[in-house]
Amino acid sequence: MKTLEAFFLVLMLCSLYKALEHNSNGIQWVEDAAEKQGPVMEGSEAELVLSSIWEELRNLRDMVVEQRTELRQLMARVIATDILVETLQKENEAMKARMTAAETLAETLQMEIDGQAAELAVAQQKLGTLQEKVTVNELDVEELQKQQEVQNVTVQELQDLNQARKVAFSTSLLADGVGNTNHNDFTQLIFRNVFTNTGNYYNPITGYFTALVRGVYYFSFTGYIAHSENGIRMRLMKNVNPIVFIGDRPTTPTDLEDNASNGAVLQLEVGDVVSVQLSGDVWDDHYHRTTFSGFLLFTL
Repeated sequence: MKTLEAFFLVLMLCSLYKALEHNSNGIQWVEDAAEKQGPVMEGSEAELVLSSIWEELRNLRDMVVEQRTELRQLMARVIATDILVETLQKENEAMKARMTAAETLAETLQMEIDGQAAELAVAQQKLGTLQEKVTVNELDVEELQKQQEVQNVTVQELQDLNQARKVAFSTSLLADGVGNTNHNDFTQLIFRNVFTNTGNYYNPITGYFTALVRGVYYFSFTGYIAHSENGIRMRLMKNVNPIVFIGDRPTTPTDLEDNASNGAVLQLEVGDVVSVQLSGDVWDDHYHRTTFSGFLLFTL
């Protein structure tokens, strides 16, 4: 920009010089022509020539003044342009410095990023290793949980089995009162006085013992007879099947009381029931003479 404006300035100076030279040549030519013509150019013609010359000179003077004004303006613009160029150069240098600092900072940041990326890669590798260990541990935990569940089931089964093995009951016929119980035909007896009922397999409302576990059981029953003209007949029942019996004749003045008992070992399935039936008379009182008992020997 500075070079271009200087070129225009030189060009204008050259043009001004040529104009001045042209004007001076013109004046010199007029003087020479006047000298050559001598008396030919006289009077009004000479005045006209001089007037034209002076008009030309005034025009040239005005042109020079205008060009000087334009030259000063151009010089002022050139100076302003130089100042602007210097300012822009300073700003450009400052921008270059800032760019250099930014590039340095970018390189530093890139180095930090590369370092962090390396650390991240190492951390990811460690994380992958830990994840594998966690996966293995989770599989181990799942396996242990499965084993624990199996053990819990086994323990529960053992507990249930152990609880199921705890089966024993002992009862007598009357919960209170004294006297004979009479049935003409074999009828279910309900032993209402319960001494022991471990496992609650015996029901004092129905008189049935119900097997809740498959196994071998022992049962016994006793019947007491007194002041009876009908005698006593009792039988142990498995479901609807009689198993063992007891019996005695009616009492007499010389044989006022008597008793009989029996027992059996039975293999029962889950849901089998055992009971005692009576035909005739059977006596019970606060001594609990007529009884029904049983317990589990072992499970199958």
